[in-house]
Amino acid sequence: MMTHMKHHRIFFLACWAVASAAQAGTLLLSVINADGKPAADTVVLVQPTATWAAQPLPPTALIEQKDIRFVPYVTVVPVGGAVRFTNADSFDHHLRSLPGGPLGSVAPAKQFEFRLGPARRGSDKSAELRFDVPGSVVIGCHLHGSMRGHVLVANTPWFAVTDEQGKVRIDGVPDGQAEVRLWHPDQVTDQPLLRAQVAGSVTAQAQLNFSPRKRPPPRPPAKGEYDN
Repeated sequence: MMTHMKHHRIFFLACWAVASAAQAGTLLLSVINADGKPAADTVVLVQPTATWAAQPLPPTALIEQKDIRFVPYVTVVPVGGAVRFTNADSFDHHLRSLPGGPLGSVAPAKQFEFRLGPARRGSDKSAELRFDVPGSVVIGCHLHGSMRGHVLVANTPWFAVTDEQGKVRIDGVPDGQAEVRLWHPDQVTDQPLLRAQVAGSVTAQAQLNFSPRKRPPPRPPAKGEYDN
């Protein structure tokens, strides 16, 4: 669902296009939270309003279990894309898909559950998991309840996740009008739709309608804490 806000908190600032004869452009986007601070781990999805040629699938995305965390915290794959999980810790991990959204009201785009052994045993890699339905998946570990990660399955091949400075660069976007959507794992309502005119290089800023909670820094386990 889209939220209609009394005040437009999401907006484009200093947006300009550099005209060129190229048929594809670059979007440089900075995302801030409701408090005006950089919004890391925000997914930016760019979907041209015109039709586009089929794009090749990217290489298999890798999600690592390391220091009792999923790294990266947010991963995006296009519909048809694949993910492989690896365990870099010296102890077993479990993997399962969980519902997301407010109060777990959003069913995962793909159901899975399996266990990964520690790296030293050679059973630390999963098979490729292919995602054929758009949507989101919360990933957790039954053995370590604090572990959470997120996979977003996008229906566009142009996407990126903001860095710690809230910035992304998305290349190869077809010239013309495009819709830009933001998604963050902590959001309760959808972010308003943005529009941009892509031609050459476009620089813009957008703002979330909330401030995500700050994640605690990673805590490597003490020596022998989880060794099997």
